[in-house]
Amino acid sequence: MQIQYLWVIEAPFYFLDKFCLHVGLERDSAVPLVFTLQPDRFADARLVYPGAKCPLPEAWLKVFALLYLHNISFRIYQATGREDHLTSLTLLEPAIDNELSDILGFAAREKIAQLQHYKQMLRRVFALLENMRSDGEGEGFGRRGG
Repeated sequence: MQIQYLWVIEAPFYFLDKFCLHVGLERDSAVPLVFTLQPDRFADARLVYPGAKCPLPEAWLKVFALLYLHNISFRIYQATGREDHLTSLTLLEPAIDNELSDILGFAAREKIAQLQHYKQMLRRVFALLENMRSDGEGEGFGRRGG
């Protein structure tokens, strides 16, 4: 059985839902982490790619970019499992720090190297998004119809 790797964004439901709709995803694409009878619009929700609610990487990336460009607090994970049943989560952003790396030590060296690689990739993505923001191009990113 092959492991299914997933990419997960967690952010406040209000913003995640708003940006999912903005990029053309369905209303229920942002899934609250905790279901309650009277949901808190600013409680955390999750968007998972690939999945039935977010089948295209472009949509996931656009939501990610919009969260970043609008200074919304979020977390990015790499996960295993299924969209509706995650079996593991590895936090990628905010990134693993040097102290945690030292604590994990030799036994997790390969995983730390992988996380450091993801951290470098995310830094490049954030730098590109910063350039978009400073160039004024961030305003129309992911806009419907054009």
